[in-house]
Amino acid sequence: MTVHGGGIGDVLQPPNAPIEGVWFPLSGIVSTLRALEGDTNVEVDASGSEGFLGVELAIGAHSTPDTWVVQSPGRFARLDAHHFIDAFERDPQLREASRRYLAAQRAIRGQWVACNARHTIEQRLAKWLLTTRDRVGPEIQITQDVVAMMLGVRRASVVTVLGRFVDDGLVAHGYARVRIVDEARLTEVSCECYGKAAELLRRGLAA
Repeated sequence: MTVHGGGIGDVLQPPNAPIEGVWFPLSGIVSTLRALEGDTNVEVDASGSEGFLGVELAIGAHSTPDTWVVQSPGRFARLDAHHFIDAFERDPQLREASRRYLAAQRAIRGQWVACNARHTIEQRLAKWLLTTRDRVGPEIQITQDVVAMMLGVRRASVVTVLGRFVDDGLVAHGYARVRIVDEARLTEVSCECYGKAAELLRRGLAA
């Protein structure tokens, strides 16, 4: 296993390519992006120190249509795919933990689909900020372009909503940085998907 530093935008896994390594975020966050028409990518999942990327290997998949890209800078451990598969086949505890994580991941992705279909940009941005805060703390290194890509919306929409959050005292915003100021009020703005996703993950990992 090797440990690598990663900055915002670094690609750990290109789409439609063999999975050659399993990644474990030690700090920072890695987003899983799904490509859409018009050269658009949308975040369908994110992994911090609670999870890992490459769980597809646990069900026999050897490639992914998605891109794994560093959303928040940090340090990331990499295990060669064949070493993971060998350990998975030998270790029943690893098999069980991987399957639980995969089940939780799928349940959370379903919650995100419902969220994207029904909730406003304000709610989704608040949810995204809170979820990111849970992984890296209240000081979030991120650009408006990246947030727009994660949410699948125009950058202008992010600028407008983030400006409103600043005016309302929910967050402070500087260059490539957002700091959560009023967690309680930001939680009120967020949709129920924030709490539901956290509970799905907690139950899945504790099962």
